[in-house]
This record gives sequence, structure tokens and C-alpha cells, in this order.
Amino acid sequence: MNTKSDVTAIIPCYNDGEYINQALYSVLNQTVVPDKIIIIDDGSQESTKQVLATLKHPTLQIIYQQNKGVSVARNNAIKMATTSYILNLDADDYYEPTFIEKALSVLKTNHQVGVVGSYCRTFNHYGNTVEIVEPLGGITKDFIIKNNGRANSLYRKECWEQVGGYDEKMVNGYEDWEFWIAILKNNWHMEIIPEVLSHYRIKKASRDKTAFKNHDFELRKYIFEKHKEVYLAHLDFYTLEILRINSVLKNNVVKIKHSKEYKIGETILKPIRTIKSLLKWKF
Repeated sequence: MNTKSDVTAIIPCYNDGEYINQALYSVLNQTVVPDKIIIIDDGSQESTKQVLATLKHPTLQIIYQQNKGVSVARNNAIKMATTSYILNLDADDYYEPTFIEKALSVLKTNHQVGVVGSYCRTFNHYGNTVEIVEPLGGITKDFIIKNNGRANSLYRKECWEQVGGYDEKMVNGYEDWEFWIAILKNNWHMEIIPEVLSHYRIKKASRDKTAFKNHDFELRKYIFEKHKEVYLAHLDFYTLEILRINSVLKNNVVKIKHSKEYKIGETILKPIRTIKSLLKWKF
């Protein structure tokens, strides 16, 4: 049976009591409001649970689980959804009021599109804009080098069903990247609305930063091995892109070493290194 919007919003929450109100009200203030909003708490501390206990709305359901990671949280919430479309939103981010309306329009008029995202503004603790991120979306080939989508997107529930949900083994990050590849290799497209319709909060300590710093290689390797047929199908493109990126990185290293700032830094550090070397030799 068709409902008003046929959208369920899924908001996984882990110790984001400080931000959850802004996330929730960005969904409630949409020009097209979801039929259901499910906040799933992934084993947060008591302070966040106290905030969640104050949230009340007829369309809102809050469920709790032990800390098992965002993939498990999303999957458990999506299993409860009875709508055709799923809206992803992390608890520390928020949407512009027209996102659902514009994304739904794309999904309903283009049946090859399985996922819709948008340009995204990243902002810091003070609310200042850091960057405008403009992902490309596209097909699987567009995702084998980097994630060309955003986690905060609207997609068809049947896409989630086809791939068996988010990969719950990916506890250290990049699960949304892998999820998009899994969907797109079933001949779906991802479309990006060329407007800033979502806002991503940059925190001093975040799961994304930890994933990049400590787990980047192992996560990329896991995605490669799980979807090797995609990489092999675009082997020439993949190889040339790796060679191009390697060349750019090497050129950047050379530029940095020849920059005035680098030379000044080397001059300042040289006597300090000499002293450390002498002390090490002495003792």
C-alpha cells in the first residue's frame, strides 16, 4: 500500500546526543516528510540515551542495540522499514529541507537510478564551511578508485535487499563505499543533485579519520577482493588511474621539498637534529 512519501529515514546514533536534535529536525522539516523515522542507538553512553529519551514525534521510533557498529545498526533499522525508499542520515549531520523532495523526483522519473545523493558542505566545530564536496556518482567504474558518493543519500529499499544489506564485517569504515559498489554492479546508477543539500560535520576524532589513518589499505584490499570482477572488468582504467595518482603524488613530494617553507623548516630543524645526535652518541 502506498503511503504519503513512501520513505523511511534511518538515523544510526553512537554518542551523538549533542547533535541528534539537529539531524532529526532536518528530516522533520523536509518539504516531503518521511512516513517513518527510525533512530537506532548503537550502544551509546548514558548521556546520549538521556537525550534520546526526550525525543517525541508520531513518526519517530527509537530502538536500542548493544554496540555492534554502524552496518549492523543500519541493517537492523532497515529491516523494520516497510517503505520503498530509505533515507540515510548520520546522527551528527543534517539535510537541507528540499533534499527528499528532489531526490524522490529523480528516483520516480528515472528507473535506472537506484541511489540519489547531492553536493555536500563539510563544516567544523564552529559551524564554518571547510569544503564543498562534489561527488560524481555514476556507475561501478566511477567507484573503483574512490567513493564517488556520500553516505547520506536516498535509495531504493530493493537495492539494499539485492545486496544483502551493508557488509557487517566492515566495522572499521568504508562500508558505504562498498555498499554503493555492490548496488551499482547490479546495473543501477547513482545520480548526484548538483546542489548543496547535505551538511557533514568534521569532528576532531571521527570514524572516517580513523579509517583513513589506520585501516585504509586493509579496507581497500577487502573491497577489491570482494568485488574483484568489477576491477578486472575495468583493468585498463584502474591501472592508468593508479599510475596517474602515483605520478601526481611524486610530483607533489618534489614540489614540497623545493618549497621555501620546507627549506626554512629544514634549516630550523638541522641544529636540533645535530644536538639530538650528539646526545645520543654521548649516552
